Amino acid sequence: MPRVQGVPLVLIRPCPPVVVHGFEWRDADVLQPIGGPVARRAWSVRTLGDEIIAEGGNAVGFGRSRTPLDYFFAVFPKDQLARMVRLTSAKLVQAGVIPTSSGELVNFFGVLLLSTRFEFGSRAELWSTTARTKHLPAPAFGSRTGMPRRRFDLLWSLLTFSQAPDEPPAASGGSEQLRWAQVNDFVSSINTHRSSWVTPGDTICVDESISRWYGQGGHWTSRGLPIYVAIDRKPENGCEIQDAVCARSGLTLQLRIVTTAADQQSNLTAEELAGSHGTAVLMRLVRPWAGTDRIVCADSYFASVATALALKEAGLRFTGMVKTAHRRFPLASLASRELGARGDHLSMVHLDPTGRPDMLALVWVDRERRYFLSTAGSCQPATSYERFRWREMEDGTGAHRVALTVRQPEVAQLYYGCCSQIDRNNRCRQEDLRLERKLGTHDWSMRVNISLLGICIVDAWLLHRGARGPAASLLQANFYEQLASEMIDNTLDATGTRARAVVDGAEQAASGPAYGVGTHLTPTAKRRHASSGHLAQSGLRVCGLRTTLVCSTCKDTPGVGEVFFCGARSTRLCFAERMRAAHQMSV
Repeated sequence: MPRVQGVPLVLIRPCPPVVVHGFEWRDADVLQPIGGPVARRAWSVRTLGDEIIAEGGNAVGFGRSRTPLDYFFAVFPKDQLARMVRLTSAKLVQAGVIPTSSGELVNFFGVLLLSTRFEFGSRAELWSTTARTKHLPAPAFGSRTGMPRRRFDLLWSLLTFSQAPDEPPAASGGSEQLRWAQVNDFVSSINTHRSSWVTPGDTICVDESISRWYGQGGHWTSRGLPIYVAIDRKPENGCEIQDAVCARSGLTLQLRIVTTAADQQSNLTAEELAGSHGTAVLMRLVRPWAGTDRIVCADSYFASVATALALKEAGLRFTGMVKTAHRRFPLASLASRELGARGDHLSMVHLDPTGRPDMLALVWVDRERRYFLSTAGSCQPATSYERFRWREMEDGTGAHRVALTVRQPEVAQLYYGCCSQIDRNNRCRQEDLRLERKLGTHDWSMRVNISLLGICIVDAWLLHRGARGPAASLLQANFYEQLASEMIDNTLDATGTRARAVVDGAEQAASGPAYGVGTHLTPTAKRRHASSGHLAQSGLRVCGLRTTLVCSTCKDTPGVGEVFFCGARSTRLCFAERMRAAHQMSV
């Protein structure tokens, strides 16, 4: 019998082996971790400045401390912001307005994040300077954030996250591939960034998420979300995203958008097509960490003997719960055994050619039977967990909360210790951050991209909490509020200028246009009526819209008179074009 330092690895019970699809299983109690113990690893994130944010270590030097914006840029893809500036600016220029910049887009992210802290019916209410009641301040986003409503609406409608081809690919399913191209670059950037800059701990959790969407969509139509997913056990419907996260920190490691079956088949290799679909998906999600002997935990969508063997060949361990994919798994044998109270378990092992156990099959009873497949851990008793339940007392004193203690083996503790990490990430994004709930849109790609942005924001919060440990002073809601403030007041576009001063809400007012010397815009001297105090408006020569501002030089030139142009706050280029054409001046 194999032993480790005098302790046997397994105690094989004298029962005949069970053969399932050519796979032989024997009744045994596993006393030592299969394959040996897995060393504990601390997770870490490398920043753009080549600093390391480690688990429980936030030190960056004497008197220095990282801000929420620092954590956001540590998890946001390095190339994504530059791509968004380039693609969005091209659309803005095509629409006849000034292009955007990195600082403005980060400001835009901050406005999105700030809007989740307010209650509103339409986004226009956020720019209102009139309070709804005397007890609530006016949102006044224009003066608070420095971004006019018209500019926000332009960015919202023209914001581009990924490079989409002008024409669909010639291959079959080109329409679906063209639509997914609106989010693919963002997903690829997140995956590339996390595989290069994030080092996970010793366990990785694989599960699925949902980007909330209740609009048009489905594989039967060429409009809307290409594949609409509704899962009974999920609280939301929409776009399904399969993801891998670090089980110790909760940081997202890899993402994969769920597409139609035809599209997925076209992107799989011949080897992946020969195996199970769940195995192929899981292997793609954890491939960057192959050969590191980490433990991968997954639910029944991915769990199978084929998955455990594929991970073992790739140098990874596996622990999962088996439900439907039970080929070569001794489900029938384990299901026929009689077990007693909660906490009881029974195990079987598969032996490698050397006679050592390389795979464990286990049934454990909680409220119902649960079946596990693992290439890590053992059957040794782990820490019992307690659940508090209401119970009616037999002495007639009524209902009381009592502690229900349930024993669990090491494999069950290993699985349940990390399987909920993605669900926690989803709750933080959907219930606490609330970008998907607060900001409505009829564009499915905008919804999915905003969900991906939300994943990065939640990762920034998890990084802050994990790095600072018990010393973390910010609650989740406070972290999002402070991050929004730092995004709005960012200095990415600054060149030696001072940050905008913080003005009390009661003193905020919409500021008028700035006037200077030389050729500049100035209010018209005309009035709507002789007795009216309102300025007259006139249609522009360039864009045809109405304004009250005129060119100062043209106004003072005999025979020219007042020529109306858009102000700088409108973000249109009418006056700049006039300066170059009529006054030979560059702006």
